Amino acid sequence: MDKTSGWMQAVVFNSLLILMPVIAAQSLAAAFSGSTFSESPGIEAIDTTRRNMDEAFASFAPRSAGDKYKFWHDIVERELNDMDVAAARGFLLAAPQMLDRESVRELEADSNGVRLERADDRMAAAALRKLPLDIGLKFEEAQVSARIRDSGIEPTPVAEASETSETPEAAPAEVGDASGDAQQAESDSDISVSTNSRNNRHFLLLGTFADLANNSERWLDGDRVDIIALKITAIGLLEAEATDGLSDTNIRAASILKSARRARRMTPEFTAYLKERLNDALPDSKLRPALEDALGELATTNVREDRVKAAFEKSLDPHGLEKLEADFVQIDRIGMLTSPSAAITLLEPVKDTADLRRVRLLTEAGGDRAVALVKQEGPDALRIADTGIKWTRELMLQVMGLTASGLALFYVMIATFRRNVRLPKKRVEPAGI
Repeated sequence: MDKTSGWMQAVVFNSLLILMPVIAAQSLAAAFSGSTFSESPGIEAIDTTRRNMDEAFASFAPRSAGDKYKFWHDIVERELNDMDVAAARGFLLAAPQMLDRESVRELEADSNGVRLERADDRMAAAALRKLPLDIGLKFEEAQVSARIRDSGIEPTPVAEASETSETPEAAPAEVGDASGDAQQAESDSDISVSTNSRNNRHFLLLGTFADLANNSERWLDGDRVDIIALKITAIGLLEAEATDGLSDTNIRAASILKSARRARRMTPEFTAYLKERLNDALPDSKLRPALEDALGELATTNVREDRVKAAFEKSLDPHGLEKLEADFVQIDRIGMLTSPSAAITLLEPVKDTADLRRVRLLTEAGGDRAVALVKQEGPDALRIADTGIKWTRELMLQVMGLTASGLALFYVMIATFRRNVRLPKKRVEPAGI
């Protein structure tokens, strides 16, 4: 019986030694991977990430006061020379972390006197005053130019030209918020540095169903058509037919993604991820036969467009589309918190859905500061997003299982010790005579 009991204890002990690291690894992966985070980051995660961002900006600047100001001045001018208004504004907002204490006190006092509603706008305007006049004029010119470019964006067939190649030609990187109604200065001394209006409905580069039909036919004929852009266009155009709030989100996100694709500003990993997501929503196995039927016979232009539209609608997989829309929500929120052109910049280091949610958290915490951070740090900026731990039911069960395994292992160790280690009996001396 003792031998059987010892053998069983050895089996349990070795099994637990193998099982516990596996449970621990799964628990850690679930705790710190983006898949366990909610669709919207919580207040604690936003606050923690904002503190991390402030520390990161503070670490960029040199130690001496004079060097701090020169570094900050040069970095703002660099972004303005690159015509990146969002990044320049992000560094203006980070001035309290990058400048010396005396300058920060002056900034805080100046910002209180600026007649703008939002605290970030007041801080950015006050920070702009600390820079030479030529920098302020550059900033104002850059904002005006951005609004003119944005207002000129139209969903013309030219936008479809990039779909003819698997490696599309780079589009101008200055695609931005098309609202054109950013807040103007209240006086000559109060240069407005607020972000453009969050209404980005005109930021559409999706083209028409006629363009979609033409490119679909070329895809079937074996021409070099960018299938990612083709499917993004199809989903965006189909969503444009709807009138619900989610369709607007999907249209804006599709426009951002298509522009990022055209400008070659996606990582290979995110390109592969997006291609898989799009194939889940519009499987080639369904889409190609449906398009062959739709385009197999001669028809008028209108009939041809209707048939192609119906083919894409017929090929949509609801479950796959739902997964894709979850990413669209994240992308649209990033664009709404910054601007479409800034969202393209923020998507550059993204590799998967976890990175996408980290970028979303950065923008929730800092707005245009996130753009400046990504421009300065690149992919390392994503580490600053403190996503924390979200206690899901699965994670709690894993932690409970790990705890139970630990207790069982401890019990087996004690039982084995008591069975195999015999303490010497205390020797009793005979009583003296």
